[in-house]
Amino acid sequence: MATFWTWTFDLYDLFIMSLIAPYIAELFFAHMPYTVALAATMASYFVSFIMRPLGAITFSPLGDKIGRKKVITYGVIGLVIFETSQAALPTAAQVGILAPALLITLRLGLGYFVGSIVGGSHLIGPESVPERHRGWVGGFGFSAAGMAYLIASAWFLLSVYVAPGPLYLAYGWRIMFLGGLLPLIILFYVNYIVPESPIYSALKRRGEVTKTPVRDFFSRRSGLLKLFIIALLVTISWGGLYYATIGLYPTFLAVVNKLPKAEIGYIMLLSSVAMIIGPTLGGEISQHIGRKLMSIIGSVIVIAISFLYLHLGMLPPSAFDLILAEAVIISLLSDFGGGILMTYLNEVYPGRVRSTGVSFTWNTGFATGAAITIVGIPALVAMYGIKAFPSIEVEIIILLAVIGLIAMIFSPETRGNIERERQALGA
Repeated sequence: MATFWTWTFDLYDLFIMSLIAPYIAELFFAHMPYTVALAATMASYFVSFIMRPLGAITFSPLGDKIGRKKVITYGVIGLVIFETSQAALPTAAQVGILAPALLITLRLGLGYFVGSIVGGSHLIGPESVPERHRGWVGGFGFSAAGMAYLIASAWFLLSVYVAPGPLYLAYGWRIMFLGGLLPLIILFYVNYIVPESPIYSALKRRGEVTKTPVRDFFSRRSGLLKLFIIALLVTISWGGLYYATIGLYPTFLAVVNKLPKAEIGYIMLLSSVAMIIGPTLGGEISQHIGRKLMSIIGSVIVIAISFLYLHLGMLPPSAFDLILAEAVIISLLSDFGGGILMTYLNEVYPGRVRSTGVSFTWNTGFATGAAITIVGIPALVAMYGIKAFPSIEVEIIILLAVIGLIAMIFSPETRGNIERERQALGA
């Protein structure tokens, strides 16, 4: 649960930005044409991804040196400060070009701390549970996107209710950023209820905790370079697919289907449930057929369902029930194979450098995937027009799925690696 809830509030930022992107575009980039302003808004969101690998490589190695729990604690504190500070930002109408500059500054700081948390949040669950439950626990952790969307969507509906109509541009969007205070609940839970990872505790007890995890991870002696490249490509694939579908959903529904805010919020609430079920089920199946085969099957499924976007893009606002049905199907299946990712990365790397390896791979992969989707797709839409949005979405999704499929073909099977490590350490 520590893995699930910590990652949930990491992702909350993604979803509030995707839900209010059209309004941020209007408030902070008002001097630009709408499609360009929307692309600029998504680019301002992306700058946080630039800092995530830096947070991973400079902060997350502490997880290998002082423990997974402390990395979570320090990271959450930084996340809360930078997330909620966005609620106090002045708009372009108030301070001109300084407004987007301040927005980008806060997002850089936010990205650094989000990147750092992974070194604890993504390890403590998969390292702690028995082998039999490792698949679904990793999938459930990955499915935190669903819970994050659920919370963000509910918060969005609340903000629309509190600030209806024109009032939303006045102060409704600020309410969304104040939801960044919610992760403070995690601090109490992690500090006083969750035990430290048994693998880190065993390494510490045996005096095998490394003092130089970054150097150890990248050294030739580690023999991890080939595995890192494969794991990075798999992460780019599932990270990019994650953002291409879930991350751009609200924007797609707003600018292509022309749905009002309340209906988008309702669709995202129901889609959130599907987002929790899909990866959790995929993770559990991988415990029986292996991470490799499950990921390959998931990539094929994503390619097949990507064409739903072409049909979805033709539906008018009056076809709400059909839009809802297709959105839920895409949400259920788009991350079905991605349910292996969190457990897979933990199994790829040894415990001594796992915090460094998982965090750097995850954050670099998701940053690259976000560059392709969160920045790339809106930029292409700005070039070719909103009518091209569905076809661009399909092309990018297929590209990312093929990358992951090919990379996983060359990956070794990792199921059981952590259990063998625990037995060797007496953990």
